[in-house]
Amino acid sequence: MYEALQVISKIDSLNSLSTFHRWRKLVEELCNVEFPKRTIQVGKTSYTKIYEFSESDVEKFRQVAELRSRGRPIKEAIIEVFENQTKKDEIENSEIIEKLIKAIRKMNEELDDLTIKMTDMNQQMVLVRRENYQLKERIIKLEKGKLDKPFSRKKA
Repeated sequence: MYEALQVISKIDSLNSLSTFHRWRKLVEELCNVEFPKRTIQVGKTSYTKIYEFSESDVEKFRQVAELRSRGRPIKEAIIEVFENQTKKDEIENSEIIEKLIKAIRKMNEELDDLTIKMTDMNQQMVLVRRENYQLKERIIKLEKGKLDKPFSRKKA
């Protein structure tokens, strides 16, 4: 990450810190771009916030300076360089959102299927328990019947 003075040193046709800050402010206003800030201590009890710029930001400002040196008005140059990236980001974000929506719909369908299967399994469990109970009752009745007639003959 670069501070404003470092950015100025990397751009040949940009000489003034105030010009760079004016350009940064125009970028923020025209293209809705926010640059990250960092707080630093400048005195015993005082702090200030400084902007930090990435390598791609420096390259974009370099392109703005190049367009400016060719005679393009500053606002047009800023919009041309920074707006393209903003539009790309918006398109990319909308594509990601669409993919997420599709994935959520698919997951909801799977959840509905699993809920139906779980309901069926619960119904089957109830039937199995009922059948198990009935079989236990029959076994108990048969065993009681055998105990009452321990030596009964089989009829041929």
